[in-house]
Parts: sequence; structure tokens; C-alpha cells
Amino acid sequence: MRKIFGVDKNVFFLGVVSFFNDISGQMVVAAFPAFFQSVLKSGAAALGIIEGVAEGLANIVKVFSGSLSDKIEHRKGFAIAGYIISTITRPLYLFAAIPAHVFGIRVFDRIGKGIREAPRDALISLSVPREELGRSFGFHRSMDAFGSILGPLAAFFILRAFPGDFNTLFMLAFVAGVVAVLCFIFVREVVGVVKEPQKLKVLQKYPKKFNLFLLTMTILSIGNIPIAVLTLRTQEVGLDLSFIPLFYAFYSISFTLFAPFAGRMADKLGDKRLIFWGYALMCFGYLFIIYDHTLFALALGFLLLGLSSAFTDGTQRSYIGRLTSPEIRGGAYGLFNAAIGIGTMIAGALGGLLWQYYSSTIALSVSILIVLGGLVIFYLNRGSGDVSPA
Repeated sequence: MRKIFGVDKNVFFLGVVSFFNDISGQMVVAAFPAFFQSVLKSGAAALGIIEGVAEGLANIVKVFSGSLSDKIEHRKGFAIAGYIISTITRPLYLFAAIPAHVFGIRVFDRIGKGIREAPRDALISLSVPREELGRSFGFHRSMDAFGSILGPLAAFFILRAFPGDFNTLFMLAFVAGVVAVLCFIFVREVVGVVKEPQKLKVLQKYPKKFNLFLLTMTILSIGNIPIAVLTLRTQEVGLDLSFIPLFYAFYSISFTLFAPFAGRMADKLGDKRLIFWGYALMCFGYLFIIYDHTLFALALGFLLLGLSSAFTDGTQRSYIGRLTSPEIRGGAYGLFNAAIGIGTMIAGALGGLLWQYYSSTIALSVSILIVLGGLVIFYLNRGSGDVSPA
């Protein structure tokens, strides 16, 4: 049986892997703001810097894992190794007592993500024909997002039932990660697609459209404040710490509901339009979080941010699949993730520092301006085939 639920068997089981891995990872990340405030006695600046730097380093690692997987044409092994590294970090949080401990653990976790993600994305793209790229990445991201819903919800119920019991949470996250790794039994390697791998190491040897896309994505990523930092807004409206993971779940629910729709629309209408409007929706989400202190507006803001990610996350990856040839696909995903990583490092540090030392309003307003600037560049590059928002 080559297809399951309308997608390639490989894509399906890679989705299952991501489902369990995201239950594991998001249980931890959704609880971070509460863990930082109640256990580590720290705030937005430390959280933003840790999340930004860790995610950024992970994305830079993807450059090397993607290019190396292209060279040896064995992407499954890289993916498995990356998931194992991330999984073994979960119990280490039991021993974290200061932000520096979490920084080290989180960096190790994200290095695992850096090793696995570009080869995994290449494995997905090489498993299906070009006309199914949007649907395949949309399915994968939706499975990933289902895990992102269950992870925060599990964290919410654990912290409500057992206030401050982070040890149980971290160990259950470890179990879910082990299940994710075991699911690789059903994933096959894709070989023979690349007839003559090329040694492409510099940006200039990639298509011009791809290079311009990287530049735009770097700028837009600088305006994308980590969700873990954004959930601190719940404290400004007087909610208990245990409710923080719930708003993380709102974001993930919205992402999950719209990711498959975004994948289909990308195949029909074009990736570039969805990317443009996805980042525009991010600005609207920030505005709701800034200008209305009601719980409804806050929840709506996180729902819009989830919709924004649904429009951009998988679509950006499918767009790269259309821009690049198979022999440079892994490397292209690596460079894309490096660009996102640079932006994420800046976004986490800048957003967290502005949030803690000035205000959440200042942090979000600056991010809106950065995203709008990125969208202007994205729009102006439409003549080169990089964007067509209308």
C-alpha cells in the first residue's frame, strides 16, 4: 500500500513521528514560562534569549545536515539521530536549577532538531511528485501540529492537577519522544532520485529566486517573537501560571485546523500568495494581543498567530521544493533554516529584552514594524517571481 489517507506512506509515517515528538517537545516548551517564573525565578529576557539562541543554532546546524545528507543520499539516518538527541534531553530538565542549565539542555535539544529537520524535509519532498508537495507538507505539518495541541493540553492538565509538578511532566514527555523514535521502523529511505550529487556550497550557486527568498525570510523571522514569550501576556491579564500552556494550545489548534487547507491552497493558488498573507495575519494577531486586555482578544490573537503559521510554515517548504532541483534539495532546506535561525535568534533576544525592560506593547509594536518592512520587500520582489500577493 503506497498511500495512507491520501498521502504517500513515507509522508504518513513521518507525520506520525512528528506527532509524538511534538507531544513530547511541546509539553516542555508550553510549560517553560511557568517553569521559568515559579522554579527558576526568571522572566521574559532570559526566556527569549534562550529560545531565540537555541532555535537559531538549531536552524544553522540544518545547513550542514542537509548538505551532507544530499552528498551521501541517506537522509533517514540523520532524521533518526536528531530525534534521539532531542528525546534524551527531556529527563535532564529534572536537574535544572538556573536558566544557564536550561540553556545548555535546550541548545542540545535544538541541535537534535537541526540534525533531523532538513534531511527529513528532503525525504518528504523526494517521496512524492512535485504536484503533491503542498498536500504532503500540509499533512506533515498538521500531524506535527496535532502533537502541538496535545502537548500543551497535557501540560495544562498536569499543572492544574499537580501544581508545580514539573518532574512528572518532563518524564511523560520523554516517553512520548521514545514512541516517536520507534515509529521510524515504518519509514523507508529514498535512494536513486539524485543521479549525480553536486558540491554546491555557496549561496550564489542556488537560483536567484531562492536567494531573494532567503533574504526576505530572514527579515520576516526577526519579527516573529517566540510563542513561549508571547504566552507571558497571560500574566498581564491576571491568569494563573497553569493557564499558560492553554494559550499555547490555542495557537496549535488554529495551526492544525488550517495547515491542510493551506497545503491544498498552495498547490492551487501558489505558495507565494499564502506566505504573504500569512505574515500579514501575524501583524493582526499582534495587534489583538496589544490593544485589548480581555481574555477573548488574547485568545483570538493566538488563534490568528496559529493561522499565520499554517499559511507560512509548510508553504515555505513546498515553495523551496518547487524552486530547487533534487540534487540540491537538502542543502536548500538547510540554508532556508539557517536564514530562519538567524532571524529567530534576533527575534528571541530582541523581543524578550524589550518585553522585560520596556513593555510587551513595545516589543510587539517593534515586531509589527519589522514584519511590515519584510512584506514590502517581499512584494517588491514579485517581478522576479518571488511574490504575488494579489
